[in-house]
Amino acid sequence: MRPVLFELGPFSVRAYGAMLVLAFAVGIWWATREAKRRGMPPERMVDSGLAALVGGLIGARVLYIILDPVLGWRDLPFIWRGGLSFHGGLVGGMIAVAIYGLAVRTNPALIFDTGAPSIALGYAIARIGCLLNGCCYGCPTTVPWAMRFLNPTTGELTPPSHPAQLYASAGSLVVFGILLFLRGRARVHGQLFLAYVGLYGVLRFLVEIFRKGYTSEPTLGYLTAAQGVSIGLMAVALVGWFALKAIGARRADIHR
Repeated sequence: MRPVLFELGPFSVRAYGAMLVLAFAVGIWWATREAKRRGMPPERMVDSGLAALVGGLIGARVLYIILDPVLGWRDLPFIWRGGLSFHGGLVGGMIAVAIYGLAVRTNPALIFDTGAPSIALGYAIARIGCLLNGCCYGCPTTVPWAMRFLNPTTGELTPPSHPAQLYASAGSLVVFGILLFLRGRARVHGQLFLAYVGLYGVLRFLVEIFRKGYTSEPTLGYLTAAQGVSIGLMAVALVGWFALKAIGARRADIHR
């Protein structure tokens, strides 16, 4: 755990913010590679990434503050201290990219598909920022890789706990690999992005099992709010995937 990476005079470079910047840079790099592979101008994904960054940060911070009873709207600008909801960021980023795509007359679904692997890759890096920041850890455990974190409520170190941040990071790399496998098999624009949404829902639901009762409180019976949203994401992704598949099959029949 290292919330501050280093200091430059009066300025502190915080791990969480630094890893977010790195995640964005790596994500944009991969997205431009994907754009070239799909015959799209690479700068289109750079612009889309900037739109997603702005919309995503706003959505992520707003939803986090809504769900966190401790923070208030006065804390909205201080994202470098931690406290972003990926669900909110996903929705905010989607809205911003959709608006951008329509403005430049590019199918937003194509942009979503091109950027989907980049989201998974960036998420894996961003969760390392959570680990360094000491947030989003899991429940106490005796596994050999357990770690101790600073409890912000008591100011004391936790007992050896699950590094849930690393689970999320490793899982997102697996999702990244699955998306690379699927990208040549998705026949309709939007399917690959829906695959990411569904896979992320599965990953987040599983990671929340380790966080429940510690850095994520149950609010929906036995489920955390994130697990409830994740179930919704899985359902939307599953229905959307097969709906797009049916549309693609119908188009193929028409053109025969």
